[in-house]
Amino acid sequence: MIEDPYESEDEMRITRTWTISLPPALSQAAQALAAAEHRTKSELVREALRCYLTQRRQAATPASERLARVGELAALYQTRHPAPPTEAALRAQFRGIKQLHDRLKSRVR
Repeated sequence: MIEDPYESEDEMRITRTWTISLPPALSQAAQALAAAEHRTKSELVREALRCYLTQRRQAATPASERLARVGELAALYQTRHPAPPTEAALRAQFRGIKQLHDRLKSRVR
């Protein structure tokens, strides 16, 4: 499994310089994108590498773990967004409210 390179804050403060070669078209596209986004080519490459490593880490996660996570998220969603009440439940609830209303109304008279 691929480790997260940013597990500790101390590791983020250390940098290493790389010299890489790119085909001219890829180099021009990277330069144009960096300029359009007002950032350095180093920032662009760092983000691209982080995205790539995240994607690889997710791909290396067994399907059973990914499915378990989907199940966890579905359960969380259901607790925050419960199913709407059934018609029978609503009728029972309103029946109780009507009975309470009738009792209160009879006390006022």
